Amino acid sequence: MTDFPDFIVSGDEARLFPILAETSKEKRVASIFLAVMTQIPAMAEEILGRVGVRVGKRTRVRAFTEVVLKEKVVDGCRPDGLLIVDTGRTQWSALIEAKIGRNELTAEQVSKYAELAKANGIDAVITISNQFVSRADHSPVSISKTLLRKVGLFHWSWSYLATACEILEYQKTVTDTEQVYLLRQLNHFLAHPATGVERFTQMTPSWKDVTQAVLNDGALKKTAPEVEAVAASWVQEERDLCLHMSSHVGQAVSTRVERKFTDDPAARLKNLIETLVSRQTLSSVIRVPNCASEMDVCVDLARRTVAVSMALKAPGDKKSTKARINWLLRMLPDDDDRLLVRAHWPGRGAPTTKDLKTLRDDPTAIQNDNPETTPHSFEVLLVENLGKRFSGRRTFIEDIERIVPSFYDLVGVNLKAWQAPPPKPVKARSEPDPGELTQADLESTGALPGDE
Repeated sequence: MTDFPDFIVSGDEARLFPILAETSKEKRVASIFLAVMTQIPAMAEEILGRVGVRVGKRTRVRAFTEVVLKEKVVDGCRPDGLLIVDTGRTQWSALIEAKIGRNELTAEQVSKYAELAKANGIDAVITISNQFVSRADHSPVSISKTLLRKVGLFHWSWSYLATACEILEYQKTVTDTEQVYLLRQLNHFLAHPATGVERFTQMTPSWKDVTQAVLNDGALKKTAPEVEAVAASWVQEERDLCLHMSSHVGQAVSTRVERKFTDDPAARLKNLIETLVSRQTLSSVIRVPNCASEMDVCVDLARRTVAVSMALKAPGDKKSTKARINWLLRMLPDDDDRLLVRAHWPGRGAPTTKDLKTLRDDPTAIQNDNPETTPHSFEVLLVENLGKRFSGRRTFIEDIERIVPSFYDLVGVNLKAWQAPPPKPVKARSEPDPGELTQADLESTGALPGDE
């Protein structure tokens, strides 16, 4: 007999092989995922850690489906699942609401689950869908803040969950044979298109109209719904790009967001809209673990280009522009004519830019008008003009997710930040050169300066 918490009237343990109707795809996928998570502690630790729940060695994670709760808010309001995390001293619980395919969450539905959680003393509501958010504590829907005073609201995208499981397998974090088998099977399951797990594959329908307006020198308006839709699409693509890069490098890749926007996605969206209107660009900063610097991704709607770049401080022990450029060139590939180097100079000197081929032929070609100065930093850029593909909702995403990993493979894995060499010991610096005569030597031979 299942040992239910006090607030559950009935339900089933999440099953690896759920017996559900063909129409219950959401419940089936949710049940399989939750069942596997209860059996793999490393998976539970990684995923629940995103919602601030610590999973230790003695923590017991349980999952239920088809749950009926004691306190009903609305008849027929039944969540897809329930998570219980028991540390022995404390217990944390969350209702699970899952959507699959192109089904999206609604504020009305999520509000009902928040009310249901509050009425039954449940700590949180976790939604799962193909919608993307930048952080687990952000939600694709906006509900009344009064409902969230005692109930947390979190969101996982299916793509994030699939990527997190891929990374666990790639890094060999899970070592138990049976758990490895379960994890591998779950990865195969989530990767199959029949499950309804989808990546972000195309921009909003208004993308083509907005790009065409920019091409025709039309002015964009901050209040235009199509402009907001494009900015919102970019936020989703940014998150999907991080997941795409996470799979590419086998480690978690993230975006850097200004601190003032970290806890305010609405303010960040507003800022993206303002930049899109004023500069006609969309941009993101991607962080790959242990990379020499962050990767800046900039989409220029006017030029129809995608640019990816990394910045490096120039080596302080190299005294000439030629030496500093050669230091950089030794880290870069020979065979890609899309790569550019931009040098930044002291004072008000304007940056200078040259392609890689030109610099290999003549490293001093990047020198500015003042031959006495040396660059203090460099940017390595890959700029690609997408032409007609830029306006395509799907082709634009395809190209972004081709260009960024390509730049990483060419540049990101090769660049190393300059580090000043360690100082030599004082004693070593004071020792005479073996080939140099000392004062004592000169005196012993009588060959002191001035003697004839």
